[in-house]
Amino acid sequence: MSAVSNVSDNSPEWFKKGVEAALIAPTAVNQQKFKFELNGNKVSAKPGLGFYSKVDLGIVKYHFEVGAGKENFKWN
Repeated sequence: MSAVSNVSDNSPEWFKKGVEAALIAPTAVNQQKFKFELNGNKVSAKPGLGFYSKVDLGIVKYHFEVGAGKENFKWN
């Protein structure tokens, strides 16, 4: 999880669950080219480099929302 986020032992459980859900999201080339960062209750998501990375970001953001619960955070 730390490869795609700033998750730590002190991170809220909802953030950890969101990152876990994002990691199992189907992507165009089966690679996790994204990064989630938590700051307070705000989450930012950034695409990595490569083909379809921006499309993949939309897919993983949706999965993050499902895992984390939309009521727990705001997109930054």
